[in-house]
Amino acid sequence: MDFKKLLTLSLSTLMIYSCSQATNTQLLQDSNKDIQALSKTNVVKPTFINIPSPNKNPRPDGARINTIVLHHTASKANATNTGKFFSNPDSKVSAHYTVDRTGYIVQSVPDSEASWHAGKSQFNGVDNVNGFSIGIEICNVGDNTEPYPDTQYDAVIKLVAYLSQTHNVPIANITRHRDIAIPAGRKTDTSNNFSTSKVIDGVKLALRGKYNPEIKPYKPFTVPQTIAIVTDKEMTFEDIADIYLDNDVRGNEIMLLNPTFKTKIPKNSVVKIPTDYNYFYELKGKK
Repeated sequence: MDFKKLLTLSLSTLMIYSCSQATNTQLLQDSNKDIQALSKTNVVKPTFINIPSPNKNPRPDGARINTIVLHHTASKANATNTGKFFSNPDSKVSAHYTVDRTGYIVQSVPDSEASWHAGKSQFNGVDNVNGFSIGIEICNVGDNTEPYPDTQYDAVIKLVAYLSQTHNVPIANITRHRDIAIPAGRKTDTSNNFSTSKVIDGVKLALRGKYNPEIKPYKPFTVPQTIAIVTDKEMTFEDIADIYLDNDVRGNEIMLLNPTFKTKIPKNSVVKIPTDYNYFYELKGKK
């Protein structure tokens, strides 16, 4: 190839690369401007009950809150009892907020600190999502059957809208635990019957000052003390607790409820899972 053709090719490649970089930069800028562009009103922080948790740590130096992660509690417990569970150092888990089925909110960890909600995780190529995120637990047993009531969606939307505006979190960075956990497929929250799109649509309306939904009254839903799952592979008690209770510390509860199994649970086994924290306290010998 002669010098003139080589120079022409090099200049063309440089132009394509430059345009690509400009496009990527513009997309990033647009994403960062997302909340400012949507915000037409000041979103007030919802009222909450404060139940402090010791399960937290300082955020990494220079970390900025830019992600909101939604979870379900995997429990029939209300937000107060979930907050009390998070306040127990033996639980080794927490979230910043827990939203009750009836719509009230418990805060366990200040926004300025990292709660222990995401575990092994990665978002947008960055590990340790706890370091730059807000974790929100949504009270639900997580069996894909218990409904998420309007009162709860309403509270989640108002909370997420407030947090998005306060911390300038892009709409694209409102995500689920199951989408950030590594390895992929390790988590199931939020459950399949939870609508993330409903939350995001509501947040957009709330930021524009146009959120005014009809809220159906909360109707209690009966959840048994245990539910059953079927293993799709050989698993340990800790594996099951990690996936279905979002906390591998609770493996002893699975062992207590399934005494016929020893150290490993074979594939296609029916396994009982607790739906509250009573077995956790029973094993600790106190409430």
